[in-house]
Amino acid sequence: MNKNNLDENEQKVVDNIEEYGCHVMHIFAEDELPRFTYSVGIYGETKQPELIVMGLKQEVAHYIVNDYKDRIKEGEIFETGKYYSDFIEGYDITFLQVSKEYYDEYFGWDIWYYGNKSFPVLQLVFPDKSGIWPWDNKASEDFKWFQPILSIC
Repeated sequence: MNKNNLDENEQKVVDNIEEYGCHVMHIFAEDELPRFTYSVGIYGETKQPELIVMGLKQEVAHYIVNDYKDRIKEGEIFETGKYYSDFIEGYDITFLQVSKEYYDEYFGWDIWYYGNKSFPVLQLVFPDKSGIWPWDNKASEDFKWFQPILSIC
């Protein structure tokens, strides 16, 4: 990324990363994609993965991304496939490694910021209110659309 000649939006991303340790992007549901929120800059600041949260309200997802970033900056490391109970009250969550095949569709600002696709991303995944995960056979089609799985496997 060339820091010269940035437009207003690009400058805001750079400024937020410098001031807060990341920039949080919110993408509204459109066509075949649900709403989602993702980080820009966490990897550059900490060498830990960026984060994407699918389908949650903007305020909740924003809080989760910042909580993840803050916990990483305090030295916490998150493992894929392990369950965590302290991100969304009343729910366990897990992290999955996002496949690079999804980067163009979901992480345009990260690609712009890093200038390539060499950054890792974790997807925070949560069950529905009945405790059903998106990959379960009992998961509804709406829930699977709401929270598509972007992982490698």
